[in-house]
Amino acid sequence: MSSNVSNILDRNKIKPKRIASLDFQRGLAIYFMTLMHTFEHLYDYTWVKEEPEKILELPLIALIFGLTLGFFLSWNAYFLLISSIVNTISMFRKMPNLDKQHQLLVKQLLTGTGILLAGLLADNLGYWGYFGQSTLSGDWTNLRPLYERIFAMHTLQIIGWCLIINGTVNFFLLRKNGHEKYFRNIIVYGVLVVAIIIASPFIHKFVDSLSWKIPENPPPGITDNTRWPSVYFQAENASLKAWICAILAGDMEPLFPYLATSFIGSMIGLTIGRPKQVKRFPLIAGLSGVGIMGIGGIFIAIGQYNLSNGRPTLGNYLAIIGGQIAVIMFLFWAVEYRGNSERFANNPIVKHFRLWGMASLTIYCLQIFEILPRWILTVILSAFGKPINLLQTAVFGLGKEYLALLVGLFSILYFEALISIWSRFNFKYSFEWFIVKMITSGSKLSTNRLNVDLIMNKVQWMSFKTTSKNKFIAKGTIKTTKFKRK
Repeated sequence: MSSNVSNILDRNKIKPKRIASLDFQRGLAIYFMTLMHTFEHLYDYTWVKEEPEKILELPLIALIFGLTLGFFLSWNAYFLLISSIVNTISMFRKMPNLDKQHQLLVKQLLTGTGILLAGLLADNLGYWGYFGQSTLSGDWTNLRPLYERIFAMHTLQIIGWCLIINGTVNFFLLRKNGHEKYFRNIIVYGVLVVAIIIASPFIHKFVDSLSWKIPENPPPGITDNTRWPSVYFQAENASLKAWICAILAGDMEPLFPYLATSFIGSMIGLTIGRPKQVKRFPLIAGLSGVGIMGIGGIFIAIGQYNLSNGRPTLGNYLAIIGGQIAVIMFLFWAVEYRGNSERFANNPIVKHFRLWGMASLTIYCLQIFEILPRWILTVILSAFGKPINLLQTAVFGLGKEYLALLVGLFSILYFEALISIWSRFNFKYSFEWFIVKMITSGSKLSTNRLNVDLIMNKVQWMSFKTTSKNKFIAKGTIKTTKFKRK
């Protein structure tokens, strides 16, 4: 057995080290994404496009709630930022200890490819794909949903591509003791971030202005399907050119500007991964996030914004990424930098969301599962003399938001049951399970990534608390509280 494999197997005997606040945020994000996807599928947003002035006519409380909700609903790339932080920390810590460092790059490339394949299957066969749309419409002869979303750039696509790109950049920066060149690495990523953000409007304009076939009868919606970017429009121009342009500047999370989000995550990961922590890092980075939000607000004030949940303008993007940085830094400060990792991770509510986070990829891919509770609720309401077809889209309009939210809450109960049952089998045959099998196939490498009892109850939680002399305290407390299933 090679020394490289032996080292990895030895590390597998050690309790895994994890960051509690990031595990919590991943689970919380997928939970509310699942809830709000049902809301979005049932709510009619067309009034926002047709009469946006009505937004200002809403009661003040409803206006504040709606704007706040809309802001967080636009955080599509939150998973990307968290994923980039975690993967960079992992590469930063493992690279110096590997004889064959390229193996870590291969793992990143395979993981990114696996996520791209998962996104392809979920998009083209799931809720917005053939089986989902055929079930909802009753039309099994329409094959368009089977291929349309090949030309989409959504959450899984952007995470997959960024894992491949980021993993490659990290590899070249960290190899040959590159992990010791912190300031060089930060400068490289900082330059890349600024370059991508500045270039994004020009890339968008260039792609939009190319010669494209105009659809004859595009479907209505808050997204304008008569021009780029739109998944419908992009699929109407099906070609290798359209596919590449969709990756670069398509709807709704293209590489420009979201590759910058991934690189920002790497900057945070490189800083968090260092053996010595800067005590005020969360404060400095958090205030920077607030400042970026402010710059985004200025661009929004001069008209650089859109109301759809699609490809962001410069104003939208800066406001979103600034808010995400601020939230992540606040939780870092409240948990890891104050030495509260174990207590926070053992909180029953936090623990519940951590369980959701273990299978976040699979939950995202299983949007189609929400059709079941919507159908059951339709049957129940009809039995009580309140006929309504919840298998349709845009069922509830302005003033009926609470009804769409109630259906979402009913739907989330079924996902709770699914996760509770599946976790008893360590999420076997989930998308995460298949990706792990693909990465470890043909090797002696192993992972405890889906060992529910281990991840829930026996993790070494990282702490970044510093002494008065600003020295890193390498804490990792083993949890003993048992995970209680429902």
